[in-house]
Amino acid sequence: MLRAVVHIAADLPQFLQRRELAAYEQRLARTAYAYGVDLRRAQWLSGSTIGDPLMRAVDRRWSRLVHQLEEDSLRPLRVAPPTALLEELAHLIHMLRAPLPTLRLLRPEVAAQWPAVTPLGTTKGGIHWLVLDLDRVMALPSDERTFVLAAALGHLQCEHGPIFAAHLMAYRGKEGGAEGERTGSRGAKVVRSLLRPWAKVAVFSADRAGLVAVRELPVALRAMERQAQEHVRWMPAWPALDTRCRALEDFDRSALMARRRVLADDANGWAIAPPGREEELDSLGHKLAAAVGGALGIGGRLAMRFEGHERRASGDEAGTSKAEAAEAEGSKDDAKHDDAQREAKGAKETAKADAPPEPAQPPLDPERASRLEQALRDAWSLARCDQRLTRRLGLL
Repeated sequence: MLRAVVHIAADLPQFLQRRELAAYEQRLARTAYAYGVDLRRAQWLSGSTIGDPLMRAVDRRWSRLVHQLEEDSLRPLRVAPPTALLEELAHLIHMLRAPLPTLRLLRPEVAAQWPAVTPLGTTKGGIHWLVLDLDRVMALPSDERTFVLAAALGHLQCEHGPIFAAHLMAYRGKEGGAEGERTGSRGAKVVRSLLRPWAKVAVFSADRAGLVAVRELPVALRAMERQAQEHVRWMPAWPALDTRCRALEDFDRSALMARRRVLADDANGWAIAPPGREEELDSLGHKLAAAVGGALGIGGRLAMRFEGHERRASGDEAGTSKAEAAEAEGSKDDAKHDDAQREAKGAKETAKADAPPEPAQPPLDPERASRLEQALRDAWSLARCDQRLTRRLGLL
């Protein structure tokens, strides 16, 4: 058996770079559909006086929660969801640029105490879970199942997982299980009241993610009505169903939904944001490093000239000669640096010329381009949808 060789020094920077790039893609994609107030409040949560202790408690108690759930609520890890469900999740993750979650399945005897799909997680996107009641999920109509899964992924993408985890931990209490549920009822009320400003706006972003996935407003409204009927007592209290429906009707007129409908049958698979390119990120890093190095060189030369001017004004000729010598040496270093940059640029251009050309994206046919232009002309901006929802909620 061959032993795997891992070069930590070489592999770790690449791993971190890919992870940062994936996180950037997810943040960029969620701004295309999520409710702006929800995103801003999610960013404030970990830094607020009320939310910070609760979120740190979620991180500290996560391992204990997982141990308790595996004892009384979750199926063993060897039980996997059907392949068709995994393929659908992979498609939705690509479409929304959502994080890749860990899937866990509920035991049938406790499934009634949970929603069909429950997003859980820790702060800073460290852990993402989707807890599924497999029987209920597979019994849903295919379009409603797509909405439910996409809405759960939207919760994870907008960093709502810790909010659900905090409610679950408070409901189960410190002991967990049935005894913990009896002793944790008071704590659940406290957590529910403290996190109400965040929980009351979180569902709107998830509803939008579900509509992006299914494209059809009537399907999304049916799925939302079913969700409202299956709401369990430990989950956050959602706004009224009528408010959610009106908010989704506004978002259905947005420019994003116009693109989604016109480009739905794209052969390459429609997605909210294009995938990031590591070579572009690498070249951008080189450009930033060169700009910072040039700025430091100019700053150093200006400082030397200023120092030389002061010394000349005071009659210190020795100081002037030293400053001029340092400036000349700095100019030589700059010239060497410029030569090295030109050589590196030439080598990179040579390698780029030798590389095979990338396949060009096929242009839109004129008929589809005309339909897209007309749809975007009549569409609403996301800011307009957010403004109408904010006024309707009375948050101004």
